[in-house]
Amino acid sequence: MALVRCEEQPDREPVLLADALPTVVDGIRLAARAAIPVADPAAGTATTCGRCACAAYRHRTSGGYWILIEPGEWPLAAVPAGRRWRVAGDGTAVNLRATAPSDTCRISHFDVCPAGPPLTASPVLLGQWRRNARRRLN
Repeated sequence: MALVRCEEQPDREPVLLADALPTVVDGIRLAARAAIPVADPAAGTATTCGRCACAAYRHRTSGGYWILIEPGEWPLAAVPAGRRWRVAGDGTAVNLRATAPSDTCRISHFDVCPAGPPLTASPVLLGQWRRNARRRLN
């Protein structure tokens, strides 16, 4: 059996891991019974854009970078190829490029951030840019 020592409290006796583990397990069971919500990694971390203060979700990309994703899903056909994103079950944002695994996709906040120029390549992206611009003014 492993011993757990507390170097910060030298007067404290070592505790057997087998003695401490049931307390931890009981805490996990209590949290499950109390229905304490556990964060869904696919939901991302809610944040606001530092340039426009609009709401977005932060996700790590498959390349290890961070990207802000707009809330909600959009019709795949309305979003230009290369601007389509999918958030995997582990929360990783993946650029779909020209692939079409489903009817909907997500969009990057950077494509519709009112602090930048509007994208006229898609009416959906331009409409979201305008909505974000109105929110920014309020």
